[in-house]
Amino acid sequence: MRVANKIIFLLMIVLSFISFIGCGDDDDNVSKSIEEDVPEFILAQDLIKVKIGPENKVDVDIKQGGGEYDAFILDSSVATVEVTDGKIRVEGLSNGKTSLIISDKYNRYRKLPISVYTTDKLQLSSEEFNLVTPLGNSRTLKANVVLGNGGYEATSDNPAVTVSVDEDGVISLTATSVKEEFTANVTVTDCSDLSANIVVRVTASLEPFSDEDLATITSDNARRYYYNNNKIDSSYYTYLNEKTEDGKQRYGWDYYGYYWCHVDFTGDKSEGTKENATFVYHTWGSEVNMPVSLKIIKNDGTNIWGIFSYINDEEEKLYMGFFCDTVEKE
Repeated sequence: MRVANKIIFLLMIVLSFISFIGCGDDDDNVSKSIEEDVPEFILAQDLIKVKIGPENKVDVDIKQGGGEYDAFILDSSVATVEVTDGKIRVEGLSNGKTSLIISDKYNRYRKLPISVYTTDKLQLSSEEFNLVTPLGNSRTLKANVVLGNGGYEATSDNPAVTVSVDEDGVISLTATSVKEEFTANVTVTDCSDLSANIVVRVTASLEPFSDEDLATITSDNARRYYYNNNKIDSSYYTYLNEKTEDGKQRYGWDYYGYYWCHVDFTGDKSEGTKENATFVYHTWGSEVNMPVSLKIIKNDGTNIWGIFSYINDEEEKLYMGFFCDTVEKE
């Protein structure tokens, strides 16, 4: 009996071991079956661009997933999302960027960038500028974004032309001319990565003032003296309207012999270019004393307007000024 009992006991151990191994194989098979039944969660898009408006809704393309999808937008002021019968649709509300979060029934999540825009094309008021400035002087021109999506940025491929753009799409282009003409390509982009270009050609002029400048100068009959875009006289100066010892006309001012400014020229005070003109400007520690090109641009019998200019060869710059005073000495 003892031998029989031992045999039975050993058989039970062996059967238990076999049963244990069998259960382990079954668990592996079940696990493998579950893994094979869960598809990967894959989106077909890396980015969704959607135009503002309910008529422009965009569907999210889910290549593979577990179903029972849910979704939400991180910034609901930019876009909204709806999930109907397993389909996900995004509507753009305002220009900007945000993200869409999508989940499936296995609690897996995917993040999808969303870009919302108003227009498919960035349109500018100008695509080409000819910027002309007096030699060595700067000038700023303006352009505008006519149609865009906001969030504007602007760059120039030439450091000689600086550019900026504000949130309203006003573009400012500034350049200083040199003797040789040069070109810059300005690129404007918006928040939707749309872009447009402006070609800027910068040319130097030896004319100190444009026709618009001259019209502005002669529209004001107040006595004043300007040099290099700065007003240099004051009401408490002694104004000069006289003839010099060598018979030249002299206009300008003096301040107690400490500093002074005047232009001298040959001939009368009638309109036109004058000969042998000079410009003298003496201040503390500096003095300009240069032959200049001078022209009387207007004489209405009561007041006289004159412009003058000269080139500083070392700086390659045109310096300029103008004055308005009375024809007769007061």
